[in-house]
Amino acid sequence: MDISQAFAALNGRFVDTVNSHDAPGWAALFAEDAILIPAGQEAVSGRKGIEEWADVATKVWNHLEIQQGFFTSDENVAWESGTWSGNINIADERTIDIGGNFLLIAQREGSALRIKAHTWNVNPATP
Repeated sequence: MDISQAFAALNGRFVDTVNSHDAPGWAALFAEDAILIPAGQEAVSGRKGIEEWADVATKVWNHLEIQQGFFTSDENVAWESGTWSGNINIADERTIDIGGNFLLIAQREGSALRIKAHTWNVNPATP
C-alpha cells in the first residue's frame, strides 16, 4: 500500500472512531510522541494525553465528516489540509452543526501510518 492509500485508510479510521465514540481507537491512530492542538484549547502531547482528551471529546461528537483539500507526501511523511463539518452536543440537550479547517501530518512507523500532529479551527457560525 503506497502512502496515499495508507493516508486515505487512516482518514477513514479517524472518522469512524470519532463517529463511534471510540476514544482508545482514535488515540491509537496517533504516534506515541504526537501533538494535538484542538481549536481554542491547550496543546496535548503524547498518545496517553491525547486519549485522555479524546475520552471527553468523543462524547460530544454526534457526527464528523472530513473533506480533503491539499494533500502531499514523500516516502514516509504525508500531510493534508482540508475542511471538516460535524454535529456536536451542547448545553441543555441541544446540538449544533459546526465546521472548520484542519491540518494533519502523519508519518510511517514500520508498516503503520500514525498521526504526528493534528490541529483544526472552528469557523464562525453564519446566521
